[in-house]
Amino acid sequence: MSCRPPLRCLFLASLLCPGAFSVMAQKDPPTPALKEAKADFEKQDKALNAAWDEVRKSKELTEAEQAGLKEEQKTWVTYRDEMSLSSSYSGAPADEAEARKSAEFFSCAASITKERTSWLKGHLAAAPTDSVTGVWSDSYGGSLKIVQKEKQHYFTIDVVRGPTAHLGSINGIASWNAPLGWFSDKEGEKDRTDEANVSFVLKRNLFQITTANASSYAGARAYFDADYLLTGKPDAKAQAEVIAAAKGEGEKK
Repeated sequence: MSCRPPLRCLFLASLLCPGAFSVMAQKDPPTPALKEAKADFEKQDKALNAAWDEVRKSKELTEAEQAGLKEEQKTWVTYRDEMSLSSSYSGAPADEAEARKSAEFFSCAASITKERTSWLKGHLAAAPTDSVTGVWSDSYGGSLKIVQKEKQHYFTIDVVRGPTAHLGSINGIASWNAPLGWFSDKEGEKDRTDEANVSFVLKRNLFQITTANASSYAGARAYFDADYLLTGKPDAKAQAEVIAAAKGEGEKK
């Protein structure tokens, strides 16, 4: 079972950057005042630096992994700034000089930084044992939610990629035989030739997601393939929503 609920992707984007999608949304969350937005960004930036200190002191990562993560952080900083400067994504002014002084820029940068902090802390989290139910993030606009029921995964993957916000969404029920999961959207239709697949490979506290023929579930530049780290646990209500979406009931009123 699978479906493509684009509204969920738009909601994810609006959570990342409150000023985003002002044209598409009928009612946008109010953008914080500049002073408040700056203060929030400074707060999130300090939290990010504190998380980095924890990661550097941790023995969970090898020296090579530490070095690779440090190099990748440079790529992420560029990503954060590009997204926050994008008028179509953050709602910031089109002029870059004006954008860098806007509340929209700082508000969006704060939200993306907060997500990155959770992602960094995911490196320090203990590997799941009994269940992989959780919220997983790649810190580049990709969110994976899983509810495990014995040998099955009820899952949703929502992505918002790039400054122009290319959206993607795929959800369904995957078979699970730890540490491997497998999803097919054929739903028992043996004669179909356009099958899409998602593989889940669990490595300690990280899911490697690889897809095949899943382009129909995403925009031109959106992608699902990435490494997703465990960043949280969904409450009972959120788990029910994931299960409903996985069953194709997510958009029903």
